[in-house]
Amino acid sequence: MSKLIYNKTRSHGKNTNALSGAGVDTIKIKIPSGQKFTRLTLTMSSSHVGVATFNVISVPSLNATGNQEIKIMWTYGPFSKCSYKLKVYSDAVNAVGVKPTVLFGAQDWFNLAIGYIKQRKPFTLRVQGPDAEKLFSAINPIRTSLISRNIAINEVIVAMTVAICITVIAVSGLGVLGAVLLYAVNQGCTTKASYDFNGNLASGSAGQKMDFDFMNCGN
Repeated sequence: MSKLIYNKTRSHGKNTNALSGAGVDTIKIKIPSGQKFTRLTLTMSSSHVGVATFNVISVPSLNATGNQEIKIMWTYGPFSKCSYKLKVYSDAVNAVGVKPTVLFGAQDWFNLAIGYIKQRKPFTLRVQGPDAEKLFSAINPIRTSLISRNIAINEVIVAMTVAICITVIAVSGLGVLGAVLLYAVNQGCTTKASYDFNGNLASGSAGQKMDFDFMNCGN
Protein backbone atom coordinates (compact mmCIF):
# COMPACT_ATOMS: atom_id res chain seq x y z
CA MET A 1 0.00 0.00 0.00
CA SER A 2 1.33 3.44 -0.97
CA LYS A 3 2.51 5.79 1.77
CA LEU A 4 1.92 9.55 1.55
CA ILE A 5 5.28 11.16 2.42
CA TYR A 6 4.69 14.76 1.25
CA ASN A 7 1.48 16.77 1.16
CA LYS A 8 1.78 20.54 0.91
CA THR A 9 0.31 23.51 -0.95
CA ARG A 10 2.49 26.23 -2.46
CA SER A 11 1.30 29.60 -3.73
CA HIS A 12 2.75 32.51 -5.71
CA GLY A 13 1.24 35.90 -6.56
CA LYS A 14 -1.87 37.72 -5.37
CA ASN A 15 -5.17 38.34 -7.10
CA THR A 16 -4.92 41.99 -5.99
CA ASN A 17 -1.51 42.54 -7.60
CA ALA A 18 -1.12 43.87 -11.18
CA LEU A 19 2.33 42.30 -11.59
CA SER A 20 3.19 39.02 -13.31
CA GLY A 21 5.68 36.43 -12.13
CA ALA A 22 7.37 33.13 -12.92
CA GLY A 23 9.82 30.78 -11.29
CA VAL A 24 10.74 27.26 -10.26
CA ASP A 25 10.13 25.64 -6.88
CA THR A 26 12.78 23.11 -5.86
CA ILE A 27 11.14 20.80 -3.34
CA LYS A 28 13.38 18.51 -1.33
CA ILE A 29 11.95 15.24 -0.11
CA LYS A 30 13.38 12.30 1.78
CA ILE A 31 12.21 8.81 0.92
CA PRO A 32 11.88 6.91 4.25
CA SER A 33 14.20 4.00 4.95
CA GLY A 34 12.87 0.80 3.38
CA GLN A 35 10.70 2.78 0.96
CA LYS A 36 11.03 3.77 -2.72
CA PHE A 37 9.55 6.63 -4.71
CA THR A 38 6.59 5.51 -6.80
CA ARG A 39 4.47 8.49 -7.87
CA LEU A 40 3.29 12.04 -7.26
CA THR A 41 0.16 14.04 -7.94
CA LEU A 42 0.07 17.76 -8.73
CA THR A 43 -3.35 19.41 -8.52
CA MET A 44 -4.84 22.90 -8.41
CA SER A 45 -5.65 24.15 -4.93
CA SER A 46 -8.83 26.01 -4.01
CA SER A 47 -6.97 29.34 -3.83
CA HIS A 48 -5.74 29.19 -7.44
CA VAL A 49 -7.09 32.29 -9.24
CA GLY A 50 -6.88 33.77 -12.72
CA VAL A 51 -4.28 33.15 -15.42
CA ALA A 52 -1.67 30.98 -13.74
CA THR A 53 0.09 27.71 -14.55
CA PHE A 54 2.19 25.03 -12.86
CA ASN A 55 4.05 22.10 -14.35
CA VAL A 56 6.42 19.37 -13.19
CA ILE A 57 9.82 19.73 -14.88
CA SER A 58 11.92 17.32 -12.82
CA VAL A 59 11.00 14.24 -10.77
CA PRO A 60 12.95 11.44 -9.08
CA SER A 61 13.42 8.25 -11.03
CA LEU A 62 10.88 5.53 -10.37
CA ASN A 63 11.97 3.47 -7.32
CA ALA A 64 14.46 6.15 -6.20
CA THR A 65 15.48 6.12 -2.52
CA GLY A 66 17.03 8.56 -0.05
CA ASN A 67 17.15 12.34 -0.58
CA GLN A 68 15.47 13.55 -3.78
CA GLU A 69 14.27 16.73 -5.47
CA ILE A 70 11.15 17.69 -7.39
CA LYS A 71 11.04 20.86 -9.48
CA ILE A 72 7.78 22.68 -10.29
CA MET A 73 7.72 25.55 -12.79
CA TRP A 74 5.03 28.16 -12.08
CA THR A 75 3.70 31.36 -13.64
CA TYR A 76 1.02 33.90 -12.85
CA GLY A 77 -0.39 36.88 -14.71
CA PRO A 78 -1.78 40.21 -13.45
CA PHE A 79 -4.37 39.83 -10.68
CA SER A 80 -3.72 36.09 -10.56
CA LYS A 81 -2.47 33.59 -8.03
CA CYS A 82 -0.79 30.27 -8.75
CA SER A 83 -1.56 27.74 -6.06
CA TYR A 84 -0.94 23.99 -6.30
CA LYS A 85 -0.94 20.97 -4.04
CA LEU A 86 1.83 18.40 -4.34
CA LYS A 87 1.51 14.89 -2.93
CA VAL A 88 4.34 12.39 -3.07
CA TYR A 89 3.94 8.66 -2.45
CA SER A 90 6.32 5.83 -1.73
CA ASP A 91 6.00 2.06 -1.40
CA ALA A 92 7.96 -0.60 0.39
CA VAL A 93 11.10 -1.58 -1.50
CA ASN A 94 9.77 -5.11 -2.05
CA ALA A 95 6.19 -4.02 -2.84
CA VAL A 96 4.54 -5.03 -6.11
CA GLY A 97 3.38 -1.87 -7.87
CA VAL A 98 -0.30 -1.28 -8.59
CA LYS A 99 -0.97 0.58 -11.84
CA PRO A 100 -3.11 3.68 -11.20
CA THR A 101 -6.08 4.63 -13.38
CA VAL A 102 -6.84 8.21 -14.49
CA LEU A 103 -10.43 8.91 -15.57
CA PHE A 104 -10.72 11.22 -18.59
CA GLY A 105 -12.75 14.32 -17.70
CA ALA A 106 -12.21 14.03 -13.95
CA GLN A 107 -10.68 16.95 -12.07
CA ASP A 108 -6.98 17.43 -12.98
CA TRP A 109 -6.96 14.32 -15.18
CA PHE A 110 -4.64 16.10 -17.62
CA ASN A 111 -2.01 17.00 -15.00
CA LEU A 112 -2.15 13.49 -13.55
CA ALA A 113 -1.68 11.84 -16.95
CA ILE A 114 1.18 14.11 -18.04
CA GLY A 115 2.80 13.68 -14.62
CA TYR A 116 2.76 9.89 -14.86
CA ILE A 117 4.25 10.01 -18.37
CA LYS A 118 7.06 12.29 -17.20
CA GLN A 119 7.65 10.00 -14.21
CA ARG A 120 7.75 7.00 -16.56
CA LYS A 121 5.18 5.32 -14.37
CA PRO A 122 2.83 2.81 -16.02
CA PHE A 123 -0.82 3.85 -15.75
CA THR A 124 -4.21 3.52 -17.43
CA LEU A 125 -6.18 6.42 -18.91
CA ARG A 126 -9.86 5.44 -19.05
CA VAL A 127 -12.54 6.97 -21.30
CA GLN A 128 -16.15 6.00 -20.63
CA GLY A 129 -19.63 6.36 -22.12
CA PRO A 130 -20.33 8.52 -25.20
CA ASP A 131 -16.69 9.65 -25.41
CA ALA A 132 -15.57 6.02 -25.70
CA GLU A 133 -18.08 5.52 -28.50
CA LYS A 134 -16.79 8.62 -30.33
CA LEU A 135 -13.22 7.37 -29.99
CA PHE A 136 -14.05 3.96 -31.40
CA SER A 137 -16.03 5.47 -34.26
CA ALA A 138 -13.04 7.66 -35.15
CA ILE A 139 -10.41 4.93 -34.92
CA ASN A 140 -12.41 2.10 -36.50
CA PRO A 141 -12.28 3.36 -40.14
CA ILE A 142 -8.46 3.37 -40.16
CA ARG A 143 -8.13 0.03 -38.35
CA THR A 144 -9.80 -2.48 -40.65
CA SER A 145 -9.08 -5.34 -38.25
CA LEU A 146 -11.54 -3.95 -35.71
CA ILE A 147 -15.03 -5.38 -35.37
CA SER A 148 -18.06 -3.25 -36.15
CA ARG A 149 -19.07 -1.24 -33.10
CA ASN A 150 -22.60 -2.64 -33.40
CA ILE A 151 -21.34 -6.06 -32.30
CA ALA A 152 -20.55 -6.95 -28.70
CA ILE A 153 -16.82 -6.42 -28.24
CA ASN A 154 -14.45 -7.27 -25.44
CA GLU A 155 -10.83 -6.17 -25.22
CA VAL A 156 -10.15 -5.28 -28.86
CA ILE A 157 -6.50 -4.20 -28.66
CA VAL A 158 -5.23 -1.25 -30.70
CA ALA A 159 -1.57 -0.24 -30.82
CA MET A 160 -1.45 3.55 -30.80
CA THR A 161 0.35 5.31 -33.66
CA VAL A 162 0.94 8.96 -34.54
CA ALA A 163 -1.73 8.69 -37.26
CA ILE A 164 -4.32 7.45 -34.75
CA CYS A 165 -3.40 10.19 -32.25
CA ILE A 166 -3.85 12.89 -34.90
CA THR A 167 -7.22 11.37 -35.78
CA VAL A 168 -8.28 11.57 -32.12
CA ILE A 169 -7.16 15.22 -31.91
CA ALA A 170 -9.61 16.04 -34.70
CA VAL A 171 -12.60 14.56 -32.83
CA SER A 172 -14.82 17.20 -31.25
CA GLY A 173 -14.26 17.42 -27.49
CA LEU A 174 -11.33 14.99 -27.51
CA GLY A 175 -8.52 17.20 -28.80
CA VAL A 176 -6.73 17.39 -25.43
CA LEU A 177 -6.98 13.63 -25.02
CA GLY A 178 -5.44 13.15 -28.46
CA ALA A 179 -2.64 15.56 -27.54
CA VAL A 180 -1.85 13.49 -24.42
CA LEU A 181 -1.76 10.31 -26.51
CA LEU A 182 0.54 11.96 -29.05
CA TYR A 183 2.81 13.24 -26.28
CA ALA A 184 3.05 9.72 -24.84
CA VAL A 185 3.94 8.23 -28.22
CA ASN A 186 6.59 10.92 -28.79
CA GLN A 187 8.05 10.15 -25.34
CA GLY A 188 8.57 6.57 -26.44
CA CYS A 189 5.72 5.07 -24.41
CA THR A 190 4.28 1.75 -25.49
CA THR A 191 0.63 2.78 -25.69
CA LYS A 192 -2.17 0.32 -26.33
CA ALA A 193 -5.91 0.89 -26.24
CA SER A 194 -8.50 -1.72 -25.36
CA TYR A 195 -12.14 -1.19 -26.26
CA ASP A 196 -14.72 -2.96 -24.10
CA PHE A 197 -18.45 -3.08 -24.77
CA ASN A 198 -20.53 -4.92 -22.18
CA GLY A 199 -22.77 -6.45 -24.83
CA ASN A 200 -25.95 -5.00 -23.36
CA LEU A 201 -27.39 -3.04 -26.29
CA ALA A 202 -30.06 -1.54 -24.04
CA SER A 203 -27.38 0.36 -22.12
CA GLY A 204 -26.22 2.12 -25.29
CA SER A 205 -22.99 4.11 -25.19
CA ALA A 206 -23.05 4.22 -21.37
CA GLY A 207 -21.88 0.60 -21.35
CA GLN A 208 -18.70 1.33 -23.28
CA LYS A 209 -15.21 2.13 -22.14
CA MET A 210 -11.81 2.53 -23.72
CA ASP A 211 -8.63 2.07 -21.69
CA PHE A 212 -5.27 3.44 -22.82
CA ASP A 213 -2.39 1.62 -21.13
CA PHE A 214 0.93 3.47 -21.01
CA MET A 215 4.10 1.43 -20.45
CA ASN A 216 7.87 1.74 -20.89
CA CYS A 217 7.87 5.53 -21.28
CA GLY A 218 11.31 6.94 -22.00
CA ASN A 219 12.77 3.56 -22.98
